Amino acid sequence: MQQSESGKRPSRVHAVAWFFVVSFFGERKIITIAQYFGFKSHSVEQEAAAADLLDRRDALRAEYYAATGAEPDIDPDTGTEISGSKGGSGDGGFRLPTATTGRTGSAHKDAKAVDDSDQDNSFDDWLNEFEDGNGGNSMLKKHGLYREHPSATQTWTHLTTRSPGSGKRTYLP
Repeated sequence: MQQSESGKRPSRVHAVAWFFVVSFFGERKIITIAQYFGFKSHSVEQEAAAADLLDRRDALRAEYYAATGAEPDIDPDTGTEISGSKGGSGDGGFRLPTATTGRTGSAHKDAKAVDDSDQDNSFDDWLNEFEDGNGGNSMLKKHGLYREHPSATQTWTHLTTRSPGSGKRTYLP
């Protein structure tokens, strides 16, 4: 996203407005780097990891939208496709090392995970169609992603580029 003429970073409102303008003209980046990190400081390596994650995630979501005709699921509390709590610290995207949300070694802290808003579980339901019964999922494999089992993620879908210890595309945390 470009800086304003004053040289200051655009506000979150401006970032969301820019997202919708870009989306309207077909250059859609479903979740932007700015939305993912918010105003949290991060390293160059974390930004590269997030760019890889979001490219994979966005390609998966684009395929979902094309297959189902669904519209983006905007979380009512974050105003983006990233799940989060009202007044929360945006922990559905990047998490600082000091974040108390989730597990100690959370992939969110390495910019390798995102919690997608999925209020009615339709995205998870669609992904379930690609399960093989053994924790494999052809759609997630195609995009190089893994997800926490839907039973552990009500109203959101946890996607990550980090393989769990089991190696399964759909796993229990």
